[in-house]
Amino acid sequence: MRIALYNLTTTTKIGGVESFVWDLARELVKRGHEVDILGGVGPRRETTGARVYTFPFISRQFWQALPPLRRAYAEAKLLERLTMAVAALPTLAGGKYHIIHLQKPYDLLPALVARRLSGAKVILGCHGEDFYRGDRWLARQVDAAVSCSRFNAQTIAGRYGFTPEVVFNGIDTDLFHPQPPDLTLRARLGVPATAPLLLFVGRLQPWKGVETAIRALPQIPQAVLLIAGDGEDRARLAAIANELGLNERVRFLGSVPRPQLPALYASVDLLVATSHASETFGIGPVEAQACGLPVVATRFGGFPEVVAAGQTGLLVPPRDPAALATAVNDLLADPSRRAAMAAAAPAWASQFAWPAVVDRIEAVYRAVVGESVRAL
Repeated sequence: MRIALYNLTTTTKIGGVESFVWDLARELVKRGHEVDILGGVGPRRETTGARVYTFPFISRQFWQALPPLRRAYAEAKLLERLTMAVAALPTLAGGKYHIIHLQKPYDLLPALVARRLSGAKVILGCHGEDFYRGDRWLARQVDAAVSCSRFNAQTIAGRYGFTPEVVFNGIDTDLFHPQPPDLTLRARLGVPATAPLLLFVGRLQPWKGVETAIRALPQIPQAVLLIAGDGEDRARLAAIANELGLNERVRFLGSVPRPQLPALYASVDLLVATSHASETFGIGPVEAQACGLPVVATRFGGFPEVVAAGQTGLLVPPRDPAALATAVNDLLADPSRRAAMAAAAPAWASQFAWPAVVDRIEAVYRAVVGESVRAL
C-alpha cells in the first residue's frame, strides 16, 4: 500500500505523537509498504526508509499574537495547520495514496479534499482532545478512526458519536529492554551513592504535573528527582525548586535523545508520571516498564491502561504531592516488592511492542481499502 502519514509537527517537534509517526513509518516500511511522511518545515529527521516531504506554514504563535485569537488556542492551531495544507495539498492529492493517516483532527479538511480528488481512504488517529468548531461534521466523514487508549476512545465517542478502534501506541523493544545500570551516572551528576533516584521523562508542560513531583520531594528523604525533558514550564519549575530549597535535589537534564533513555531507566529507582490533563496514553511509563523500571503514576487518562497497578507500579490521585510521596516511600522501603515489579514489567510492556501494534493498524487499513489493493 502507499501510505501518507500527515502531521505538521512530526518534523518540527519532539513528543509522543511525533515519535509515534516516525516509528510507525519505520515499521510499515519493514512490511513492504511505501510510506511518505508529510510535515512542516523543521529540523527533525529520522532514518525510517520513508520519504519525507516538508511544507511551509505560519506558526500558531503568529496567530495567537492577533488580539482576537490571543486565547483561541484551538483556532490558532487550526490556522497553523491550514496554512501548511495550502502548500501540501498538491502532494497529498497527487501522491496516489491508498491511505492518508492523520494524527490530529485539525487536518481533516485537507485530507477529505485529497480523498475527493484522489480516492484515498482517510484514517483519523486520535491522541487527545484537539476539538474545534466544525470538527464534528468533518470527523464523521472519515473512513475509519483509531485511538491510542480506551480512555481516549471514550472521549472521541462523546464528541463525534462513533468509537474508534483502540490501537495502543508502540515501543521499540529492541531499544527499550532491561540492561545494566550506568554506574557513572551518580558521579557525573554529583548525586550521593545512597540517595534514591526518581525520574520524570516528558515535555515540561504545566499539565504534566512535574510540580507535584517537586512538591513531594521534601516528604521523600534524600531522594533526587531527575527531569529528562524540556519545555515552556522549565523556568517555573526551577523557581519552585529554588523556593523550596531543593536545587540540589532537582536536576534538569534537558532533552535526552531516545537512544540514551534505556540507560537512564536502568540507572534510577522509580519513574514518576504525574500528568493531570491531556494524557491519553503514556509512552514514558511504557518505555520504563519495558526496561524493567517500576512506575508511580497518577490515576488519570491512559495511565491506568499502561501501568498494571500493584504488579508493575502504583497509581495515585493526580495533583496530590502527599499521596505521591507515600507511594514512592512505600516502594523505596520495600526492595523485594520493587524487584518483583521490575521483573514483571517487561512482560507486561511487551503488549505495546511495535509488531503487535502494526498488526492492528494494518488490519484497519485493509478493512477500508478496495479489493484491488487488499493483498498488498
